[in-house]
Amino acid sequence: MVVPLPYTLHTRYASIAIAWTVILIPPIFINLGLFYGLWYGSHVDRILVLTLPTAILGIFTIIGIAERIYKLTQKSPQYRPLNAGRLGLDIFQWGYFLALLLISALISSTLARGDSDDDGHGYQIRLLSLPTAVLMYMLSTLTLLSVIGNGLGVKLPFRFGSSEPGTVIRPAIFYIVEDVVAVDGNGGIEYREAFNARYEGSEVFRNMIWNLSVCWMLAFYVLGAVVIVLVLELPVASVYAVGWAGPFPVAGLMVVATIFYVKSVLRLEGKEENGGDGRVADDERAPLLSGGS
Repeated sequence: MVVPLPYTLHTRYASIAIAWTVILIPPIFINLGLFYGLWYGSHVDRILVLTLPTAILGIFTIIGIAERIYKLTQKSPQYRPLNAGRLGLDIFQWGYFLALLLISALISSTLARGDSDDDGHGYQIRLLSLPTAVLMYMLSTLTLLSVIGNGLGVKLPFRFGSSEPGTVIRPAIFYIVEDVVAVDGNGGIEYREAFNARYEGSEVFRNMIWNLSVCWMLAFYVLGAVVIVLVLELPVASVYAVGWAGPFPVAGLMVVATIFYVKSVLRLEGKEENGGDGRVADDERAPLLSGGS
């Protein structure tokens, strides 16, 4: 029996639109607007111009982290991983911390080196255009490790999110979807329970999670490499926009492709479950892509 997922996009379009607006505005519009406006439209100290956009972006990042931690540490276990203690953060949050650490190290070391190349801060601008590439490579590498561990049947020695010790490591997309929908999408503990049960009870669903993990991993490795090459080779005036905004349209196309793939897999799963009836339940036409709040 396939466990239905208690989550629907149909009543959440407005909240999803708001959530993605908040996600996209800081790195694209505010960050790029501040950088290019100050760099070419003012006489502000160049180090300050390099520092200010990323500092403002950091403020939005801290607000997002604080909101997630607040949800996860409330007295009610509604948003926490299954059977986790009150201070038990989810896997996505720990990944968030790792990404913040790596990107902060890149930005801090870049600003600290000064204009040692005497190129008008050109090389610094190129380095400060690489955080999205760093993030993609981090996600891809963690996904690669999870896929290898899953394929080899490696069992967890400790609790990992909602997974108990002794559970075989699952592909990274599983943990990302569970945590994002449960916390940021307000799916809560009900979604975590159903998502885990669905994964355990459906081979088609497990294969879908594995395939999505591999596809996004490979795509991010390639996209990250392309961004790095462009940032290092294009004229310096364009690289900040390319590095920060360039990956988003490609990721958007990947999301659309993922939606169609998920729908096709759910129809296949429905056929196997219902003896040829490939209908998909109204509340799970795209259960993996619910990022609203």
